[in-house]
Amino acid sequence: MRGVLLTFRSQDDELCGRLDPEYWHPAYEEMLRDCRAPMRPLGEFIEHITYGAIVTGRSPEPAQAGVLLLGQGSLRASGVDAERAMRVAPDSPYALERCLVRRGDLLIARSGAGSVAKNRLGVYHDSEPGVVDCFVDLVRLRGIEPDYVAAFLRTRFGWAQIHRLINGVGPANLSFDEIRSLLVAEASAELQRQVAERHARRVLPLHRERDFEAADAAVRELIGAVEDALVKVADRCMR
Repeated sequence: MRGVLLTFRSQDDELCGRLDPEYWHPAYEEMLRDCRAPMRPLGEFIEHITYGAIVTGRSPEPAQAGVLLLGQGSLRASGVDAERAMRVAPDSPYALERCLVRRGDLLIARSGAGSVAKNRLGVYHDSEPGVVDCFVDLVRLRGIEPDYVAAFLRTRFGWAQIHRLINGVGPANLSFDEIRSLLVAEASAELQRQVAERHARRVLPLHRERDFEAADAAVRELIGAVEDALVKVADRCMR
């Protein structure tokens, strides 16, 4: 049945079932059981979710003083890299208000073996106006630290869920329902604060200097610390 996806929806329009066999491999459940913290669906924290404008029959026209158009190529392990992003006019059909990014928004590649299948996502930490393109999901969160969510989704607990959803159903893709269904460990406010501070102190300066090799290494250390905290004690802080 590879490549077959059947969905059954409840009254609440939640994703309830699939028929691709890889999805049901017990290794996914076994990996999640290693996390000692209770889990909650990411959808409980989502205030706004959208993707960029789909404009058919034309390509975006660059505008020197326009807003950033952030695509999958802007998403790095250490954050959002807008250095080579195209700019479009503020009144461009690509610059829709619903697609405008804010500081703290989580951006997730939504399709493609070279993007979502490589867990390309990042938190927008700048204040410069920008919009996402049609291949990037903008996820605005409330009640949870975005940098913690980004780090968690890169742990084996988060990636196992993403890999499970995109595996075995044709082109790699994450729907809004699937993003909402991702389970996130309920970390203490202290652990979330430590993740955000460590990202700001160790990762973001290297990212902004474009020393991506060092920034990626710092991200891996951060992910390892988060995994260690969640495996040992649910509310343990990072060492």
